[in-house]
Amino acid sequence: MSDVGRRRSRLGSSGSRRSWLKRLAGMVVSGVVFLIAEPTAHGQASCSQWHRCGMCGCLCSCLGGSDTACPSGTQEGGAWWACCSSSGRLWLVRYLDCCGPRDQRPACPSGCSCNQNNSCGQYPSNQNLCPNPSTEAAYCTRAQVWSQC
Repeated sequence: MSDVGRRRSRLGSSGSRRSWLKRLAGMVVSGVVFLIAEPTAHGQASCSQWHRCGMCGCLCSCLGGSDTACPSGTQEGGAWWACCSSSGRLWLVRYLDCCGPRDQRPACPSGCSCNQNNSCGQYPSNQNLCPNPSTEAAYCTRAQVWSQC
């Protein structure tokens, strides 16, 4: 192969590496933009947050848990769903009860009960969603944004 042919071959292969890196960088940027575009549901828990539009129950953050973890001494129970609006889009939110022994259920602190002003979505109003309803009760509820409705 001539010297010119070798140079073209090397330039061609480095060009394809560059284009591959450009495509990879584009995918990374697209992923970051997607993550930024989806509204976040983090921070100080409050019943007035958009993703709590269908929530019924005590905020888990008020009892030592969060939207990602049940308080210690409790376990995940049943769930229900609602579509909540944020930034002109509807988002599917899953509400998950955290359950513990019925006789040790703590009182929900003042300002932490989200069932007073909400429509409660598809929540089965008087139904105990805990795995062992005869001995367990819902202590609190977590709210998790899943996808667009």
